[in-house]
Amino acid sequence: MKRIWWLVGVVAFLVFLYITALPGNLAVGRDDASGLAGTYTVNGVDPSGREYSGTLVITDSGADRYRLEWIVTGAIVSGTGIRAGNELNVEWETTAAAAGQRSGTGSYVIMPDGSMTGTRRVDGSDEVGTEEVFPSA
Repeated sequence: MKRIWWLVGVVAFLVFLYITALPGNLAVGRDDASGLAGTYTVNGVDPSGREYSGTLVITDSGADRYRLEWIVTGAIVSGTGIRAGNELNVEWETTAAAAGQRSGTGSYVIMPDGSMTGTRRVDGSDEVGTEEVFPSA
């Protein structure tokens, strides 16, 4: 009888592990301790239709707040973001760019694999750009 209860306990534990490890239950992001903190590869199309690529570094600022630094084709961009569930909403501004100073907002959906897809807007423009962000290996 002891063996049966031991086996039932082991099976229950394994079922628990399996259920909690399903993709919908996995912690989203690069680093379990800070959520999104890490280095990402960026591919995007700015609101004027120009393609760009580069690197995004996200650091944790505490309480679902993040600092973002993009180094992309033709610009260095800094921003701050607030995470709400599986969304990251950011405000950004160029710190160095061939096209001059710009600022704007972005809104990203955080995918279960840690990648993000979103839209970016430049202040003063109705055009919308897109961006895809992938965790770097």
